[in-house]
Amino acid sequence: MSSKIVLVLLCALLLSAPYLSASLFPLAWFAFVPLFWTVVQADSWRRAVLWGWLAGFLTHLFGFFWLVYTISVFGEFPYSISVVVFLIYAALQGVQMALFAVLVKRSGLGPLSVLPALFWVAIEFWFPLLFPWYLANSQAPFLTFIQSADLVGPYGASFLVMWFNGAAFEAFLSWRLKQPVRWNGLVLVLACAIASVAYGIVRLGTITSETAKAPTLSLAAVQGNIGIDLKWNPLKVKGNLQSQQDLTKQAAGVKLVIWPESAVELWLPEDLAQLPPEVVPSLNAESFFIFGARSYRGHLSGPDFKAFNTAFLSDGKGRILNRYHKQVLLAFGEYIPFSAILSKLPAVPFADGFTPGDGPHTLDLPGPVHVAPLICYEDLMPELSRAFVKSGKANVLVNLTNDAWYGRTVAPWQHARLAQWRAIETRRSLVRVTNTGVTTVIDAKGEMSESLPLFSAAVLKAAVPVLDGETLYVRFGDWFAWSATLISLAAILLCWKRTG
Repeated sequence: MSSKIVLVLLCALLLSAPYLSASLFPLAWFAFVPLFWTVVQADSWRRAVLWGWLAGFLTHLFGFFWLVYTISVFGEFPYSISVVVFLIYAALQGVQMALFAVLVKRSGLGPLSVLPALFWVAIEFWFPLLFPWYLANSQAPFLTFIQSADLVGPYGASFLVMWFNGAAFEAFLSWRLKQPVRWNGLVLVLACAIASVAYGIVRLGTITSETAKAPTLSLAAVQGNIGIDLKWNPLKVKGNLQSQQDLTKQAAGVKLVIWPESAVELWLPEDLAQLPPEVVPSLNAESFFIFGARSYRGHLSGPDFKAFNTAFLSDGKGRILNRYHKQVLLAFGEYIPFSAILSKLPAVPFADGFTPGDGPHTLDLPGPVHVAPLICYEDLMPELSRAFVKSGKANVLVNLTNDAWYGRTVAPWQHARLAQWRAIETRRSLVRVTNTGVTTVIDAKGEMSESLPLFSAAVLKAAVPVLDGETLYVRFGDWFAWSATLISLAAILLCWKRTG
């Protein structure tokens, strides 16, 4: 029993390590080998479920430990309750790997050890996650390998990394049992990985050439560095606004100035036509301004009141041209799941929360430039960026967020690395404008070409390429994940029918 716990712990450490330090990305290629050994040696499928769940639970404890702080500060929970909520969260997310473990236990590795990879992609595609992550995200620095995202999204890299884990385990197991070593799966997956890298090299060259020829949009991302202790304090609102206006004076001459999520701390009517003079920063008449704010519909104290997390677009004189309401709300911050039940617990706040917006509405500038405004962690969801590009014809992605809620942890960098995939999938520039960092420009190759230091008040000026065109992933969506799902179902039915 103790040896199995050690192996499960090793799996969790190897799997979470690349998310804590990107340079450790090679560890993911071996992270599941200890878990495979534990699952195969389990004396029942129920025990396999237990080991899989424990691996998932520990992985989330190690990889997303910072959520305790975020739940406490963002959701206004007492710290002790935040710990309990985080443990419940990690326990629920551990079900993902429990399901994976039972499928491997019941169905085996399959021909060429490929079944675990198919199962994993199907589970990644369907399993709900509060903070979306993929096995592929562990490979963020391996740019030549992850360029296949413009074909299959993040699922291609996940598939190859898991396939390598399965094939490596099968080779190890056959050696351990003193049988002829089964190299076939390992050789084939290595060939596929090499092919993926070759594709990446070619695509990086192609994108570099296209970027050099593309028109550019000059912009300035304002990182106000307004601490959580200052944010939403009525006595500090005016000073916070002035700090960002002072920073914006450094943005003279750019086409677009961007402030982060909730940069304007005033409640603004959803149908606002003109910004109040005290809110409008000093801009050129031909410039445009995108900023985040809380907006509302109806009467602030009436039954028809609706609150939104909004990105507004105005011209240089403060005239509102368009707006976008955040579609995917953050649990425990923008709404409380099961709030009717939780409100009965002592010391737990009750809030009606925000209302989700509808549709991928772009914010359009002359040029034409169609900006996809992704608010908060909407930049972690492939389907949103894809919808903006496919139906909204977005040619620049902009993420407005306030990652100060993560504190001085690894989380701001985790967020940025998870977001980099949206640039590769859509082949668009992604500009992340944050309150405290990471404010950065991610180019269409997935490289963070320019970034501001964390927790500093500064302005990032850049000229980002405006790229059009449609990748295969944008056009056809998650065809690879759907294929893996269908093949997995067929394999499960076939294997379980044979075993009864």
